Amino acid sequence: MNFFEELAAAAGRSEDAGVARLVLGWHASFVLAEDGRWGVGFVPDSMKEAHTARSVHTGALIGASLSRLAGLYVSPFPQEFAAATAACAALLPFRDGGLPLDLVMPDARGDRVAVLGYERDLLPFMRDWGWRVAVFDDRVANRPDCFPQEDFSRGVSEAEWVWLSSEAIRDRWLLSTREALLRKKGCFLQGPGLPSLPRSFKKLGVTHLVVPSPVEESSEVARTVEAHVAAGGSPWLCEELVWRVHAAQGL
Repeated sequence: MNFFEELAAAAGRSEDAGVARLVLGWHASFVLAEDGRWGVGFVPDSMKEAHTARSVHTGALIGASLSRLAGLYVSPFPQEFAAATAACAALLPFRDGGLPLDLVMPDARGDRVAVLGYERDLLPFMRDWGWRVAVFDDRVANRPDCFPQEDFSRGVSEAEWVWLSSEAIRDRWLLSTREALLRKKGCFLQGPGLPSLPRSFKKLGVTHLVVPSPVEESSEVARTVEAHVAAGGSPWLCEELVWRVHAAQGL
């Protein structure tokens, strides 16, 4: 089975639930299920493409269950993909465990890291960790250490490590570069909105899964995170979320 087939099978084995609320914010999405489960998802960057709401897509999202939304993970359309990633985070969450970012990031100190996508709130931390960063993003190609996205394949070949956002799943880049990634020291795949399928990601060459977790499991935290997302906030700047790194495990 390919990645999307494995995701569909895992979602089908999980307990389904109706969706009480769905929020598509500027920098993240949020879903709250009727049974209290919730998740934060990935919203594609509106600076790269216009976020147009199509009536057929909106209609499919309204009243859909968690598993129905999760099935839209294959969609290339930003509206559907954003909803699907939040649903997958709720349906297939990462359990307790993982390590804080600051404990894992020094592993790449002094090495070249090819980064797909410019993350304003994250890039300063990468440089503080001692990474030799090359960012590939057409929006910022004229900034220091930033290059056109079309040069990313060359950047990967020259780097020891790779950092990808969830956009690499939507545009299928991750699914077509397994051999290149397996030759690297490691590959970080950044959430939010990643399903807890470490074996499936490992087969694609991913070694580290970077996902946000709530500081505690409570309805109050869920409400605060929802408000943050609804106000257009970034998950990197939400005080109720802590980012942790989980290892992608092989079979």
